[in-house]
Amino acid sequence: MIENNSLPKSKFWKYIPIRRYLIFVSAIFFLFSGVGFIIDLLSEGSYSELLLFANVFYSGIVAVFYVYSFTRNLKFLPFTILFQIVAGMNIWKEANQVLLSQFPQRAALDAIGILVTMVLGYILLIIFINKEGIRNLRLHAEMNLAQDLHANLVPKIEISNTRFEIFGVSNPTDEVGGDLIDYFDNENSLTCYIADVSGHGVAAGSLMGMFKSTIRVLLNKEEPLSLILTESSKTIYNLKKKNMFLTCAFLKFNSNNKVEYSTAGHLPILKLANNSENFDELVIKHLPIAATKDINYKTKSTVYNKNDLFILLTDGITETTNKRNEDFGMEKVKQLILNHRHDTLPLMYEKINNTLAAYGKQKDDQSILLIRCL
Repeated sequence: MIENNSLPKSKFWKYIPIRRYLIFVSAIFFLFSGVGFIIDLLSEGSYSELLLFANVFYSGIVAVFYVYSFTRNLKFLPFTILFQIVAGMNIWKEANQVLLSQFPQRAALDAIGILVTMVLGYILLIIFINKEGIRNLRLHAEMNLAQDLHANLVPKIEISNTRFEIFGVSNPTDEVGGDLIDYFDNENSLTCYIADVSGHGVAAGSLMGMFKSTIRVLLNKEEPLSLILTESSKTIYNLKKKNMFLTCAFLKFNSNNKVEYSTAGHLPILKLANNSENFDELVIKHLPIAATKDINYKTKSTVYNKNDLFILLTDGITETTNKRNEDFGMEKVKQLILNHRHDTLPLMYEKINNTLAAYGKQKDDQSILLIRCL
């Protein structure tokens, strides 16, 4: 559950448009091609004019190869090193001392060459920085807007009334996440649910927003839980990309101390009864939402009593790995809840969060929803 506010280097270079990337590598070419003129000065004009310009081109292209290797394709690096060694040796072995009387003219040519290549490289670099800077400022503003929208769609939940205490947090791994936690309370029932869209980022966040809107409309109509899942799956199927889907888990607490539940490709809902040391895993083996066009979802029910705990979470928590590539797993979640079952829900979450952060780096959206019956 770690915030990630920076764009990884690999993604930054991947998403630069090819025209702007060519401006950048051209700037690098000219900035470093001047090294060929500098070498000629230091060697007192030991190269013919043809070799001089070959060395100028060689100096620039080697720099471009290194930039390409480290920004686009690291597999290109061995070729770059081999090219630098072979081409460099072939150029340098052809060096011959020019007549001393001709050196002033060569020095003037070298000086002009250094000046021209530096100015061209500088101009192109400024163009790149200006264009990419404006683009990134625009993207940054749009991502801030998307983050604000995500925060409004998936706020932290902290509710306490005469019947229930509810606490939930969703931590995206990117600026915008695909996890959802939500609750809907009316006079007759309380519905709590969690969802996890395949992938993460803006596309997942958009699908998550559509799912929440669909669910809220159906909840306002007080439709049965099985129908809510079935209809939302049909709706989302027609709006999503072909390879996208989402998993979810629902709890509907009724006034007669019965709780209706259903899961769709999601982790089991954990129930810890007040007088028990063992967890019940509430799960129905359904396909994820919108995985296929027509799915009919069913529900089951169980009872709930005072001080019973219900836990809904996403696999971004259980699949967090340590340095030995071992999953955090559901059993560690269960043990933490047992150890802190009498704490307030915010404190229980804090213990889980701290343990998880110490265990391994966040690689997926991580969400948890805790419900205590009062």
